[in-house]
Amino acid sequence: MQLVKNVSKLQHTLLARLLIGGTTLAVSLGAYFSYQAVRNVMLESLKKNAFLEVQQGGDNIDRWLANLKVHIETLAQTTPVKSMRWSTVEPYLKAEVLRFGDIYALALAKPDGQREVTGGTPAQISDRAFFQKAIAGQTNVSDPLISRAANIPTIAVATPVRQTFDTTSKPLGEMHSLVRLDRISQVVDTVKYGDHSYAFALDSQGNVIAHPNPAFIPTPANPSFNLVQTADQHLASIAQRLAKRQQGIELLPLDGTQKYIAYLPLKEADWSIALVIPRENIEAQLRSLDIIAFVVAGLATTMLAVLWRVQTLEQKQLKKANERLEHHVTERTATLSATLEQLQRSQLQLIQSEKMSALGGLVAGVAHEINNPVNFIYGNVTHANEYVQDLFKLLRLYQKHHPQPHMEVSLCADAIDVEFLTEDLPKILTSMRMGADRIRQIVLSLRNFSRLDQAEIKPVDIHEGIDSTLLILQHRLKESRHRAGVQVLKDYGDLPLIECYAGQLNQVFMNIFSNALDALKDREKHYDEAALEQSRSQIHITTQRYGTDHVRVRIADNGLGMPQAVQQRIFDPFFTTKPVGKGTGMGMSISYQIICEKHRGLIWCESTPDKGTTFWLEIPIQQNVQLNHANAEAA
Repeated sequence: MQLVKNVSKLQHTLLARLLIGGTTLAVSLGAYFSYQAVRNVMLESLKKNAFLEVQQGGDNIDRWLANLKVHIETLAQTTPVKSMRWSTVEPYLKAEVLRFGDIYALALAKPDGQREVTGGTPAQISDRAFFQKAIAGQTNVSDPLISRAANIPTIAVATPVRQTFDTTSKPLGEMHSLVRLDRISQVVDTVKYGDHSYAFALDSQGNVIAHPNPAFIPTPANPSFNLVQTADQHLASIAQRLAKRQQGIELLPLDGTQKYIAYLPLKEADWSIALVIPRENIEAQLRSLDIIAFVVAGLATTMLAVLWRVQTLEQKQLKKANERLEHHVTERTATLSATLEQLQRSQLQLIQSEKMSALGGLVAGVAHEINNPVNFIYGNVTHANEYVQDLFKLLRLYQKHHPQPHMEVSLCADAIDVEFLTEDLPKILTSMRMGADRIRQIVLSLRNFSRLDQAEIKPVDIHEGIDSTLLILQHRLKESRHRAGVQVLKDYGDLPLIECYAGQLNQVFMNIFSNALDALKDREKHYDEAALEQSRSQIHITTQRYGTDHVRVRIADNGLGMPQAVQQRIFDPFFTTKPVGKGTGMGMSISYQIICEKHRGLIWCESTPDKGTTFWLEIPIQQNVQLNHANAEAA
């Protein structure tokens, strides 16, 4: 009987050990998979931050290339260049080369391709692709080439030279600036993400434009180095993606170690840029989580070892201990996930705030710098017009009293075509006045949009903010060769001045209008031309007073609309329907905080698939009154 009791006791003890060991193993596996899930979420967030850095670097390069384009387009519209006489143009261009440090030469070519260049000898360039595009009317940035003027690796920024501002007129010739390839490398080298990271750029064929490895850089002896054809399969696959203007971030073996490569295409040239980031630069922030997981794994292993040696542990106590441990792990996992989500939200909000602040400062600075010379031009055009009329009056008197002038005077009059001059010069002055007035309007809109002088709550005209934001987006609204323009309908009510944070409110308008334009762009892809001609893309803006102390703003588009599932999450942080790299999912979430928390207002969305989307904004007229109501309710 005692033996039976001992066997029974032994069996119960063994069963208790198996149950305890199985429970501990299940909890450990659950903790492991939870750790993997949290680690993957954190890693994706860190990769997104790295990709944002590459996007910012790409934007910097695009701005630099855009400045080169603006510079060459501005020179091409000057009077000396339009004369197409090299003896007249050369001194002017040499001065520009000294003034603009990014270029080493400027050149002017006739339609037949015969080129003159500062500091070089004439050459025939009709076979150059950049020349052919410029003669066809397109300002462009060339792929790397070996300069015939200096026999060094170079890029050319080319533009057509026209007699007038009419972009449909036949060019008089072509003008281009030459930039050393090592200058491109200097710009690309500014893109970094931690120690030992480096960037490189490729053209549309996969040829190297800029790379920290001198062996990859084009030389006169080796004009191109194509990474698509390199023996390194991983590097070649990335080069193929860049050549196809794709974007993304991947972990690949490179230079003997695992590295992240983030890549995306540029906008101002048919190039792409890639940033090679050592793996530890991104994953270093995961070490604390890995250490915690290692410690937890060690503790679990120790617990299992102890369990196998425990002879008299009661099943009920172990079960309760396991339940407490499982509850603790679940609670810690939930806390860690919530903390991670809050950290991601704070990071993206900070990035967005810094971007808008930098944009406001840049816009206000540009508007201030442009305003003074434009006012000078605008004021003097009127006086110039009066002086010209006086000279014409004097000329008519001479013609009246001296109808038969001296032969030399007659020849000069015929040479300059006096009749055409008297007819065309007032038109030119009128065009200059209209152009200066247009620039003044744009400058005023830029200043209204930035609102750096209204960082605190102040009474503002909400219509000015809407109009200024629309003017900033004018390039996306107007008609182009590839798409019809967007019609903006305004139904403004009689509104008083609104107490608000003007700059932040403009940010809300910018987010809503940008989303509307994206929806209208998708609509144009979805419908054929006949359907689009019957129903033009539209944005309808309505403002009205609501009650005695609020105003309402309605912004509607006739895009493709949104399904109910998307509408329910439109204001959630990190939610976006755009492809990776196109949106952060924070625009409408920040807009919700600006309207509801900053201004104590309301914002909501109504959308019908294939009909369009409408955003409603309701804002108090006076913020201090709204605050007093809230305090009274709280009391």
